[in-house]
Amino acid sequence: MNTLKAEKIYINGIILTQDDERSQVSQMATHGKTLLAVGDDLSQHIDDSTVTIDLMGAVIVPGFIDAHVHFLWGGETLLTIPAHDACSKLEFIDIVRKFAQGRVAGSWLKGGGWNEHHFTDHSFPHKGWLEEAAPGHPMILTRHDGHSAIASPAALELAGITAETPDPQGGVIDRDQQGEPTGILRDGAIDLVMKFMPEESETELMRNLETSQNYLLERGVTSVGDMIYDMNHFRFLQDMARQGKLKVRVTAYTPILKWTEMKSLLKDGIYEDEYFQYKGLKGFSDGSLGSHTALMLESYEDSPDSAGIYDGDWKDVMLIRETIAEADKMGFQSVIHAIGDRAVREVLDVFEDVIKENGHRDRRFRIEHAQHIHPQDQSRFKSLDIIASVQPAHCVDDALYADKLLGVRCDYAYPFQSLKQTDAVLAFGSDWPVSPADPIATIHGAVHRAGWHMEEAIGLDDSLEAHTRLAAYASFREHDLGTLMAGYLADFVVLDPDFQHIDSVDEFPEGLIQAVYMNGSKV
Repeated sequence: MNTLKAEKIYINGIILTQDDERSQVSQMATHGKTLLAVGDDLSQHIDDSTVTIDLMGAVIVPGFIDAHVHFLWGGETLLTIPAHDACSKLEFIDIVRKFAQGRVAGSWLKGGGWNEHHFTDHSFPHKGWLEEAAPGHPMILTRHDGHSAIASPAALELAGITAETPDPQGGVIDRDQQGEPTGILRDGAIDLVMKFMPEESETELMRNLETSQNYLLERGVTSVGDMIYDMNHFRFLQDMARQGKLKVRVTAYTPILKWTEMKSLLKDGIYEDEYFQYKGLKGFSDGSLGSHTALMLESYEDSPDSAGIYDGDWKDVMLIRETIAEADKMGFQSVIHAIGDRAVREVLDVFEDVIKENGHRDRRFRIEHAQHIHPQDQSRFKSLDIIASVQPAHCVDDALYADKLLGVRCDYAYPFQSLKQTDAVLAFGSDWPVSPADPIATIHGAVHRAGWHMEEAIGLDDSLEAHTRLAAYASFREHDLGTLMAGYLADFVVLDPDFQHIDSVDEFPEGLIQAVYMNGSKV
């Protein structure tokens, strides 16, 4: 019997396979775009043509899978106004002014990433800041969580937003003491302005794609779950896959309110391959904690008159339930954004109803973010086979202000350990560009939590599993991605040996990635 010979063999490494036993071996062999074998003695796969690569003690892990990103939006944010760098009003205005220099008068500007908690007085920006920085430009800059934005006077005028404009369902227009809009728009109110922005050109989409792919691969991310908000993005990515221009593997989810349009596309057939697959629908039930729009069972500590809001998707819960049920019958996943404890409970209720209606099958419903889960609901993830798709970087961010907003309810914020103890599936992501798509930072955040509520921290092994094998499982890709085993695609990351000690290092360690491979080739 002839034994297939390896094209490349990697030796003297610490290879964390992420198989069911979390096996650790020292050698790995590849043939073409797949893994041929893993183990401690692969000599039977070596001949004179095999290239031997000495890892010299480096760590190899499966290519990181980011279960939740906004793929093209991420690239766009790297090319637009970098408001995330602002730590004061003056810095904010200066960043916008420099970006606007040389731009055509009256042209649209956009960007984001600002966080009022980084400002010295913790106050939200004002439309006047934008007018001072770039007079006459219609402009919108999203908060780092994507659930609030600041719009310029010109943008508000184009959208017809005045003191008389009512709050849209699922959104809030912030107003001053005279009732005039301040420029801050929350959740559904952002759409009032966004719909007036010009559509992205093919050139802009290509630029965003290249920027996104380079950014992700540099950080060891080889596959993503893309939470698409624009159907044009879906069509574009499908075309890019068909043309062989995707360098990162994409599992796509489209807006739940676009299900009718999606069904029409499905009738004509969706192009899918190893780089692009369609799995289901993405919806929203609430906003975010920092924007005070996460839907809570009780009022916010610092805002007794508010307990958050329903997102626009959830304004007709019966319609959403029917859509989820219909998509489920057709074999498609539903993944729903829920941050507040009330939102999480209501999404669990809808999922439970659909499961009862349609019967048992391997459907892998997901709750995205699942940041605040009432203790009474934590066991429901396992009992209903719901995946908790979480972003530890948000935990690190929220540690700055969550206690002020929620008080003792932070005892069940980001309950990673509690969910693990119930055997629930945790899949890690970043929500990029809301947070950086940096798996090392994500894992460090899950392990250390910025020292905040450490009883809910999980260890390195569990964190790595959540960013590889279980993230693959969350998108039905566990048969070819997320694990280093024979027959799997040869996507892997070479790391500095110090990666194994990340749980003992309080400060986030940079520079651990040595190389990234896809299909057995270095990228």
